[in-house]
Amino acid sequence: MNTKLRALTSALGAATLLALAACGGEDDAAQAGGLTEIKLSFEWTCEGNWPIAFTGEQQGFFAQNGVRVNYVRGQGGSTTTPLVGAGEQDMAVLSAPPVVLGAGQGLPITVVGVAANESPVVILADASITTPQGLLGKKVAVQTDQFEGAVWESFLAATGLDAKQITVVPSDDAAQAQFVAGQIDAIVIFYPTPGTVALQNGRPGEESVLRMQDFVPTYGHTIVANNRFLDRNKDAVKGFVKAWAESTKYAVAHPDETLSLLTGKCPELDAATAKFTLDAYLEAYNSEYSQANGYLAFEPAGLDATEKVLVAGKLMTDTDLAEFSSQDYLPNPAIKP
Repeated sequence: MNTKLRALTSALGAATLLALAACGGEDDAAQAGGLTEIKLSFEWTCEGNWPIAFTGEQQGFFAQNGVRVNYVRGQGGSTTTPLVGAGEQDMAVLSAPPVVLGAGQGLPITVVGVAANESPVVILADASITTPQGLLGKKVAVQTDQFEGAVWESFLAATGLDAKQITVVPSDDAAQAQFVAGQIDAIVIFYPTPGTVALQNGRPGEESVLRMQDFVPTYGHTIVANNRFLDRNKDAVKGFVKAWAESTKYAVAHPDETLSLLTGKCPELDAATAKFTLDAYLEAYNSEYSQANGYLAFEPAGLDATEKVLVAGKLMTDTDLAEFSSQDYLPNPAIKP
């Protein structure tokens, strides 16, 4: 087992013991002014999905639904997921892969909504590469020991590409620098993040984007809750999910106002980067599925598809996810554009 994967599984395994031990004696969520307080973690630092929380505050959606949300930055999905399992965070907005991995480790967590029912994993490539077949004979950077690597292997199987005709190098800072310099032809990335802007702006010429979702359907961002918090605060979780869906609808309908919120509260993002990451997240959140079924709507089969990719990539063993998600907390009626 390689070092990064060993660290990931060890962290999740240790966190499982901590999470199970933490299922014991906390009081119910604090009440302040009649509102239930929710400790929420994002996956990373401020980027284009954070304004959903800003909007929930500013437009009063949280308060109207009986909750007060205290949100913090995360340390990446594989670190933040165990914190939810241990009850250090009540809820979180996290990518599906580390959440599903956490379920495989027995963490006491439940998916109560899916913000992005399409994967954010893409292949950012030289403009000359417009189809999967264009990768043949090229050099591609992939985080082979992470979820991107599992998606990559499934992508090869789905497209029938001969892996022997593609040179794969580990995706790290050096590889990113080589991509910018034109020495690597393509790189597998999480598209909506600010880091994508640096890759695109640094590399001369244009780039093409190959969506992995078109070949390997998996889920993106989920809304996940600690089971103990969920059991004791069902109405609050329902209120949060409804408020998050309402905030998403508002943000999609008012992108300029939402961008102003993002740049005002996250000055570390320059204007162009803030607009890119916001537009990318809003497009993902406003997918055809969300428009038809409502914001945060999901199917358990989408989580199963994500698990299938992780199992195929040997990042986890086959796990029954039937008790790992619940559609009971989704808004009824659904909140649509």
